[in-house]
Amino acid sequence: MKKLTFLSLLVLLTGIISCSSKHTTEAVFVEKEKVETITIKDPGAVEYVWEPPIIDVVKVPPGLDPEGTYYRPAHEEVVEIRQGRWKYEAPQDVKQDK
Repeated sequence: MKKLTFLSLLVLLTGIISCSSKHTTEAVFVEKEKVETITIKDPGAVEYVWEPPIIDVVKVPPGLDPEGTYYRPAHEEVVEIRQGRWKYEAPQDVKQDK
């Protein structure tokens, strides 16, 4: 029992002595540089812009289908009025300082 308490006391003292160091560390804060980017557009370059599709939700009444072959219950149908597409972005005049 005495060996166990002596060992635990020795470990405790070693921990206290090692933690109470005279050297203190100072926090050094490095200021981050601010980076500004400038985008220069080539006057001959063309940029594309995505135009999403135009859709509409239509309520379809119950009844026979347009061909008259089968009965359909009332439902809602999504109709695509115009497909999505890539289009050219309108070029803008760029003023250059001289």
